Amino acid sequence: MKKTSIFIACALPVFMFLQLSGCKMRDKNGEVSSNDSGMVGSARLKDGEYKASANTYDDSGYKAIVKVVVKDGAVYSIDCDAEHKDEGTKKTISESGKYGMKAGGAQHEWHEEIAYFEKYATENGVSSITLNKDGKTDVITGCTIAVGEYVDLINEALEKAEG
Repeated sequence: MKKTSIFIACALPVFMFLQLSGCKMRDKNGEVSSNDSGMVGSARLKDGEYKASANTYDDSGYKAIVKVVVKDGAVYSIDCDAEHKDEGTKKTISESGKYGMKAGGAQHEWHEEIAYFEKYATENGVSSITLNKDGKTDVITGCTIAVGEYVDLINEALEKAEG
């Protein structure tokens, strides 16, 4: 009887955290699977499109931007990019081969790495991403770029979605 009580006392907080964590996941068909309450903190997300961007351009001439789409009270998609002050977006530049991460020895181009980040953040929640002091994460296979600024911007966009 005592072992059962200890197990329940330990398992109950974990179960409650998982139920209130605020992350809905989509299956391979894009359908939302509900293993939680669709809450962020104590607020339900309002459906819509929410954007956030850096205030200034970095030393390379890029300004980070994010768009978070909320559908049925859950994060449906996350789009991260960076606009260049003269040349368009980082995704477009990377897709054209002009950004050249592979030429510098990387396994993937920037647009591929940010896609791994977007997918992981959408499916697992941005709160599940741990960052090192350089803004990089070891949590996401295939993503070696710094994503700290995108984590902050996604959180900023999600604050706008809290209802």
